[in-house]
Amino acid sequence: MRIIAYLLFLFLFQAFNLPGLFASDLIIKRGNQSAKIPSINLRGTEYVATSQLAKILGVNYYFNPSREKSEIKFNDYNLKFTANNQFVILTAKKSNQHQIFQLPISAKLRKGDVYIPIKYSVKYLSYASGLKTSYSEESNRVTIVTTKVNAKELVKWNETLVDRSSIKYDIFSAKIENKSNGTLLRLATKGKIRKPSSSISNNTLYIFFSDISIDKNEISKLNVRGFIRHITVKHVNGNPQMEIKLREGYEKYEVFYDDEIGEILVSIHNKLLKNESSNDDEIEKWKFDIIVLDAGHGGKDPGAIGLNGVKEKDINLAVVRELGSLIEKNVKNLKVVYTRDDDKFVELYKRGKIANESKGNLFISVHCNSTPRKPSNARGFEVYLLRPGRTKEAIDIAEFENSVISLEEDASRYKQLNDENFILVSMAHASNMRYSETFADMLNTEWIKQVGVPSRGIKQAGFYVLVGASMPSILIETGFISNKNDVKYLNSRSGQKEIAKSIFNSIFKYKNYYETSLNTELDK
Repeated sequence: MRIIAYLLFLFLFQAFNLPGLFASDLIIKRGNQSAKIPSINLRGTEYVATSQLAKILGVNYYFNPSREKSEIKFNDYNLKFTANNQFVILTAKKSNQHQIFQLPISAKLRKGDVYIPIKYSVKYLSYASGLKTSYSEESNRVTIVTTKVNAKELVKWNETLVDRSSIKYDIFSAKIENKSNGTLLRLATKGKIRKPSSSISNNTLYIFFSDISIDKNEISKLNVRGFIRHITVKHVNGNPQMEIKLREGYEKYEVFYDDEIGEILVSIHNKLLKNESSNDDEIEKWKFDIIVLDAGHGGKDPGAIGLNGVKEKDINLAVVRELGSLIEKNVKNLKVVYTRDDDKFVELYKRGKIANESKGNLFISVHCNSTPRKPSNARGFEVYLLRPGRTKEAIDIAEFENSVISLEEDASRYKQLNDENFILVSMAHASNMRYSETFADMLNTEWIKQVGVPSRGIKQAGFYVLVGASMPSILIETGFISNKNDVKYLNSRSGQKEIAKSIFNSIFKYKNYYETSLNTELDK
C-alpha cells in the first residue's frame, strides 16, 4: 500500500527539480520590452504556437482546422505553416508571388494549433516581418531588432505570375530546386486537383494522378539535378503516372499538395535532413532501451507483514530479480536498472532520481497488498496509475505505501505533496499517461492469461514512488499477503516465476508498441 505514496513523491521530485518536464516560456525581446509565451520541448527542440506568436507580435492570424494550416499575417507578407509538414510558404501580399522554404523538422499540431520549431523559423519570420529576428537556444529567447530585412531582395521569388485561366493542362509547369536538405520538385497546377498518391521502389518514385492532364513537353524540358536523375510521364489505365528515377544517397521523400498556391511539392530528403528531421540522436535517446525495476520497501522498511510473518519486501525483491533475469537473458539491447537489488533501504525520492538519471523508458514498481485484519478474504492483483485516488480503498493503499517516509531522515521534503499539488503533478504526468495506460492494459491482459492470482483491474492512486519518475510508470500490487491463497502463491518460487513471466511478456509487447508509436510520431 505504501507504493502509491512512494510514486507520488517521485513524480513531484521530478516536477520541482528537473528541467523540461513542464512547458517552459519563450522570451520575446523587442527593444526595451520583453514578453513571454509558452513553449514546449519536443525531442530537444522548442516549439511555439503560431497563434500566440502572432498575438505577441501584434499581427493577424488565421487557422484552418480542416487543413491544419496556420497563417501569420504581417503588413506585407503572409507566412504559412502546415502541421506535420516541413514546408513554409512566404507570400507577398501585393504581387501574390510566393516562395517555398523547407524546415529540417515538421511543424506539429497540438491543442488545436500549429506549433513551429522556433529556432528553424526565425529566418522566415525575419523575411515576413521585415525586421532582423534571431533566436538563442541557450536562453530560449527571440530577439527582434530594428535592422531592416528586405525580403523582396533576399528571396528568390517566382519569375512571373501566370494567368491560369488560359492554361490547357492541369499540371502545366515544373521546376527542380536544390535545397540544403535535398531536392524539391515543384509542379504547378491549373486549378484544384485530387492529391496524388505515391510509392517508391528500386530508386524509382512513382506519383499516381487521377483524371488530370500533364504537359509532357514541360516535363521533358526539365534540367534534372540533385537526387532526380530522370522523369517520365506514362499513362496507366487512362491516368497519368509520373516516374522519377532517383540517384543514390536520399533518405526519404514527401509529396505535399497545397491547393491555395496551386503547387504539388515533391521533396527528396538527403541524409542531412534525416539527421535533423528524424533526429537520429533523439531517436537513440528515446528508443526503448532502458527499463527501471523498483522492488518496493527494503532494509529497515519491511513493507506489509503477511500471514506466517511473510515480509512484503522479500517478495518484491524476488519478483524483480526474476523479472530482471528474464529481460537480460531474452531481450537484446534492453538494459535493466534496479533501484535496489538486495535488502537495503532506499528512500522514495532516490528511486525516482535513479530512474531519471538512468534515462529509463519505463518504470515498474513492484509491491504486495495487505489488509489490517489477517487472515482476509480480500485477494487479487492490481495495477495502479498515478492519479488522485477515486476510492477509499485506493486512498488507503496509497497512504500505507507512502507512510514509509516516516523512516527517512528528512520527511519534510514531501510536505508539498498536498491534494492541490498532486493534481498539478498528475497534469504534468499527462504526457506519459497514454503509454502508462497502454502498458497497464497489456499487463492486466497478460496477468489474467497466466497468473494464479485473480485480477482486480487497473486503478489509480497517488503513490509517491511514481511521482518522481518522468517516464511511463506503473505500480503493481501482486496480491494480498494477508490472504492464505495469495500469500502461498506469492511466496512460492513457481508463483514468482509466473508473475515475472507475465510482466516480461507485457514488456515485450509494450516495447514493440512503443517503438512503432515513436517512429510514427517522428515520421509526421
